Amino acid sequence: MRDARADELYTELQGWLCGRLAEELGLPQAAVDPTEPMSSYGLDSIKAITLLATVEDHVGFEIDPNALWEFPTAASLAESLVDQLAARPQ
Repeated sequence: MRDARADELYTELQGWLCGRLAEELGLPQAAVDPTEPMSSYGLDSIKAITLLATVEDHVGFEIDPNALWEFPTAASLAESLVDQLAARPQ
């Protein structure tokens, strides 16, 4: 069970990811459902690499290049990022 801070971070990251995905694909942010696979919005490999680099800049650490395939939705990627942030030394 996550604590309130982790839940808050998850919500922030999920919203931020939906915003970046919308921006990358030229969609309104409200059109991005965090539980739908990002590929369903037309995220191709080149745009995925750009998005991944933006995510790395945002969270401050390197992310496995397969992360967008292993965690295909904004919700699942946010969950993974929260777990990775929690596991990092302070």
